Amino acid sequence: MRLRNNPNAQNELDNSKYTIKKYPFNVDKNVVIELGMGKGEMITQLAKENKDKFFIGIEKFATVAHKAMKRAEKLELDNFLIIDKDIKDLPELINGEVDTIWLTFSDPWPKARHEKRRLTYKSFLDLYKEILTKDGVINLKSDNDKFFEYSLESMKEYGMDILAITRDFHSSEWIEGNVMTGYEKKWSESGKNINFLRAKFK
Repeated sequence: MRLRNNPNAQNELDNSKYTIKKYPFNVDKNVVIELGMGKGEMITQLAKENKDKFFIGIEKFATVAHKAMKRAEKLELDNFLIIDKDIKDLPELINGEVDTIWLTFSDPWPKARHEKRRLTYKSFLDLYKEILTKDGVINLKSDNDKFFEYSLESMKEYGMDILAITRDFHSSEWIEGNVMTGYEKKWSESGKNINFLRAKFK
């Protein structure tokens, strides 16, 4: 269900301590990024549970990012920030290398003519490679089976190492410590399998 547009969202984000104002933002290996974080259910909870790491959620839609901001305020987080910019500008937004990138329930862009918009298309993988540490990983969760298979092949063709893969994440050995997104909760409760993979660049 689409969120009703919040006309005050961008202004409140602009004035929030949780929104990064100056770019590029300096990061280090202890940083975890979620690309397209949506309402921030997962990343804000991860921040609450992992005080030894720093978390950045990227979400370009103000009304949606505003929800994540409110969650961070409620949890009184001091290890979480928001980037309300487009992912395609990632190298200009981030200075340094991070340890983990999460892709969670990304838009599958199913039409062939929209392939280049998929967040696992090779041009996006180029961006991720620029900001990941040598041993940094990409974690991907998706309910969309076709997008998942596309992503797996795209990463293999790019030459990435696939460290973990399952098409039934919630019954797998990699579920420990998982925090569900809103989409994940919705689809898993309806009986839909959740796909997961972890990959790194060579």
